Amino acid sequence: MKSRGPPYRQARNMLQLLVVAAAVNRGVPATDAFTPQPQRTDAHLHTTQRKITTPIPNDQPRHSRSPTNTLWMIENGGSQEPSKPQPVNNSKYLLPTAALVSITLVTIAALTQTLPGPPIDATAPPPLLSTLPYGVAFSGSCHPYSAPLLLRDVSATVFSIMAATAFVKSITYPTQRGGLDPRDARKLIHTLSAPLFLCVWPLFSHAYGARVFAAIVPLLNALRLFVAGTTGTGTGAESTQKNLDMTNPSPSSVVTAGTETELARAISRSGDAKEALQGPFVYVMVLLVSTLFLWHDTPIGIVAVATMAVGDGLADLMGRRFGASNKWSFNKDKSVAGSVAFVIGSVLGSFGLISWLVWTGAMDPLSLDSWDLLARLLVIAVVCAGVELVPVVDDNYSVPISAGVLAAYLLN
Repeated sequence: MKSRGPPYRQARNMLQLLVVAAAVNRGVPATDAFTPQPQRTDAHLHTTQRKITTPIPNDQPRHSRSPTNTLWMIENGGSQEPSKPQPVNNSKYLLPTAALVSITLVTIAALTQTLPGPPIDATAPPPLLSTLPYGVAFSGSCHPYSAPLLLRDVSATVFSIMAATAFVKSITYPTQRGGLDPRDARKLIHTLSAPLFLCVWPLFSHAYGARVFAAIVPLLNALRLFVAGTTGTGTGAESTQKNLDMTNPSPSSVVTAGTETELARAISRSGDAKEALQGPFVYVMVLLVSTLFLWHDTPIGIVAVATMAVGDGLADLMGRRFGASNKWSFNKDKSVAGSVAFVIGSVLGSFGLISWLVWTGAMDPLSLDSWDLLARLLVIAVVCAGVELVPVVDDNYSVPISAGVLAAYLLN
């Protein structure tokens, strides 16, 4: 008897594939395709087919069914592959878009001479209203923006935004991976972000409008915190699950699966994204006001920011490690170790930032020697440390306001 050659085997394989496909369409597992099946009623077949059939919209042709789903059904005996909701992450476009729009608008204001350039006489007393943004535009005491100054301020703004984003990511990424305690991450961002931003102020020009360019950086951070605080809900795994539940995505839930919620959870005490609208948002707004209204024309904003950032940040970091046995009797949430760290951090932070800005030429020297300046900064720090101990007042507001008022009295 002659052996059957390749054509016979090909036909047999094709027939087996057709049998398997027909079995899958009937709701029979592929492994039982060649086993006699009991007679099924029409209701059973209807139920089975409804279970394994992928719904196709009316406007979508039936031949557009995903081959991957069909292959999964064949390999798994007719079982439909479970659909996994994929998060729609538009937050990665938020910061670049807002930055581009902000820089463009401020640049147009500079080109149209709406934004003042360098002062005509830098040694003359400031004219009326010139200490406010756009105030010098009405006094006629500034030159128009030149192309080199405009390029310098735009470049400094872009660099500051990129550096700030990279710094925050360097803290939030290990926190998300479990390599850094969320409380430490929060205070590291709290302690370092504002002083590092003040350190790049010398990159901006001496034009009056440079402060408006620089204010874009805290403005963008305020926008990120606002988005995270208004769209993120829950804590920990609960928040992550809610953010990834995109079965019926809404405009408010589309953004939360991105870096804004990651940032909010890293800088909040409890991990709740809504907490971003409390202390962290106040922090950024203080930095925004200090940049836009005070700049490096006066040490008031510098001292207020340094006391709020470095002093308060070190107080929490040192207090949690060394303050368990030396709590204050009238406020068990604060410790002597934390208060000492607050004073040292405030003095060193304020003195270091003022010295840096004077040394780089961004700030005019104060009419105080170093020891006199240190003594006055010490008084400001001690008073603000006492203000922080008052339990009925939110230190996110009280500390920078107290530091600014004392600096206006002692340093001007």
